[in-house]
Amino acid sequence: MKKTTVKYRITVLLFGILLIVLFNRCQKTSHKSDQSYTATEAKAAMLFSKAKTNRSDSTVIYLNEALGLVDKLEQDSIAGKYLEKITAQAILLKDSVLFSKANAKAMALAIKTGDSLRMGHAHWNYGIWYLNEERFDSAYYQYDKAQHHFENQGHLYYAGKIHYNKASILCRNKHYTGAEVEVFRALKLFEPNKNYKQLYLCYNLLGIIYNELKEYENAIDAYTKGLGYLKNVKDPGLFRDHTLNNVGVLYHKSGDYQKAVSYFDKALENPGVQKTDKALYARLLDNRAYSRLKLKDTTGLYTEYNRALKIRDSLESKLGVITSKHHLAWYRAYAGDTLRTIQLAKESYQLAKSIQSNSDVLDNLELLAAIDPVNVVGYQKEQISLINKLRNHERQTRNKFMAIQYEAQKYKQQTAKLSVINNKRLNLIGFLLFLLVFLFICYRQHVRYKQLQLETAQQKAANDSYLSLYKQLEKYGEGRDEERLRTSQELHEGLLPEFYAVRMDLEDLSLEGDAESLTRYRKCIEELKHIYKGIRGVSHTLRASRIFTSVNFTAIIVDLAKERAVTGKFKLIIDTDLNIDWSKYERLTKMDLYYYINEALQNCIVHAKATKVTLKLKIQGQSLVVIVADNGVGMSKVSSKGIGLKNMQSRIDKLKGKFTIESTQGKGTKLVMTIPYPTSNSLNPNLS
Repeated sequence: MKKTTVKYRITVLLFGILLIVLFNRCQKTSHKSDQSYTATEAKAAMLFSKAKTNRSDSTVIYLNEALGLVDKLEQDSIAGKYLEKITAQAILLKDSVLFSKANAKAMALAIKTGDSLRMGHAHWNYGIWYLNEERFDSAYYQYDKAQHHFENQGHLYYAGKIHYNKASILCRNKHYTGAEVEVFRALKLFEPNKNYKQLYLCYNLLGIIYNELKEYENAIDAYTKGLGYLKNVKDPGLFRDHTLNNVGVLYHKSGDYQKAVSYFDKALENPGVQKTDKALYARLLDNRAYSRLKLKDTTGLYTEYNRALKIRDSLESKLGVITSKHHLAWYRAYAGDTLRTIQLAKESYQLAKSIQSNSDVLDNLELLAAIDPVNVVGYQKEQISLINKLRNHERQTRNKFMAIQYEAQKYKQQTAKLSVINNKRLNLIGFLLFLLVFLFICYRQHVRYKQLQLETAQQKAANDSYLSLYKQLEKYGEGRDEERLRTSQELHEGLLPEFYAVRMDLEDLSLEGDAESLTRYRKCIEELKHIYKGIRGVSHTLRASRIFTSVNFTAIIVDLAKERAVTGKFKLIIDTDLNIDWSKYERLTKMDLYYYINEALQNCIVHAKATKVTLKLKIQGQSLVVIVADNGVGMSKVSSKGIGLKNMQSRIDKLKGKFTIESTQGKGTKLVMTIPYPTSNSLNPNLS
């Protein structure tokens, strides 16, 4: 018993001596570091001060010198603060070399010290840099990493700002549903703490999202809530005027131009707009002028347009100049100056094309197609090509964001598991330290850390392999879709016309022979009809939907009808209303109309055996009426079981219209379709 007590006392004594030695060494080291730190920090502070006050080329030199001194600072917290300051200055200066060095050091220091909050800030800075370079997928990925660190550390304010930044990226890439989800996540974090400025920004962004989705009532509600929170912000700046502009644009798009003008006027009443933000002032002038043009109020309009254009030109705002010239072209079109309209539209188009502003390119192509009938076909082809290109780009971007979200979720799950494991390890280390065997535990920790590094490297290799396979599959899918489209075109444009011509020639033959041979001949003809329908169905299944952007949609319908008249060998009578403004209809609506008329004309060929067909397009009140009538065999009883009629009825239901069939056997068939005709002009190019 006594021997055990003596051993215990000796162990405690040795442990106490060890602690005293370690404490003294720490004190000496701290004292020495304080002395060296003071001189180094003073020099670094001086260099950073010079860099902030000096805006010449020497600014970067001072910042690089300060960056070199950071490594000599022995207190990691001070070094981390200087690295964050240098990184922020590098972002403002747009110096990629300085930014890469400073932020890489900040990340390395955060990893070295295990400072999750600083890791979050480093990822955030990467996100800001990539966002400025418009590398949206990289920025989104870095923001997602930052969000993970902020949430783990309980910094909900920073986490909310990250959600807002992610929503902005998704909105800019037209992923509006995902953007809406991220905004509501941000609101959930900001509302309990009453972060009024951030709440305003979130609701303002939500208004923009709903505006793009054409949910105008929800957009107005969001903007109103945002302005309510803005009243509690101490220094709101011009946020209110920006929102008033957004609301004005919203009312313009919805067709309430008088209300749009009132909101633009409210913003322009603030004298601070013209003094502090000339870009906003020009935007308000231009938007108000455009709304007044819709109201046919042209007093002083040309002066306002030119004033806005001069301001934007002086600010070297290419997007602003594009919009001003586009709106000025509409003004000239209203005045009947076609030559000047075409000139302005082409200038706006060329500038938009030079900076790859695709939405503005499409707007100007649509305007040129409307006012330049000589080159309308070329403009329409370019529209269709650009729309297809943009659609593919949007799909690829959406897939990238989905892949990032998937990988982020996977990373969070792995991190959660590692966190549980690390907590257990920490408890084990504490217990072992209590038993004075910390050396053994340090060794074990080292071994386990190496194992973890190996597992992480293996996991990274597996992820890289998965991404490579995913890209290969994606390329395979694109090739398959292109092959399907080519096959559809060959079937529809090559094989079907020849097949149909042969079938018609066989039907026209007057054959003589025994009853059995004639019966077999008729069966063959019926079988050929069946095969023709099958091939045609396969062709339509493979064929991708056309995009109808042409403002001269009547010409497309007329061309279709003439093609069918040649195929069916019937006389065609066309009666179209020249007052139909096809720009009032969306592309999908025109696509449904096209396929409805195509199906009706095809029925005249295949079933009606008509020699005369009449096609009418006219406006009756607030409705558009489409009539397809033939003098064919007619029907004794109208059946709704045919797939063609079902498809036609389905399209009419989608357009919220009415569909009737009038037919008598031996006296032909008359198909009448009625759909709503919009009363307000929807030919509204995008506002600035």
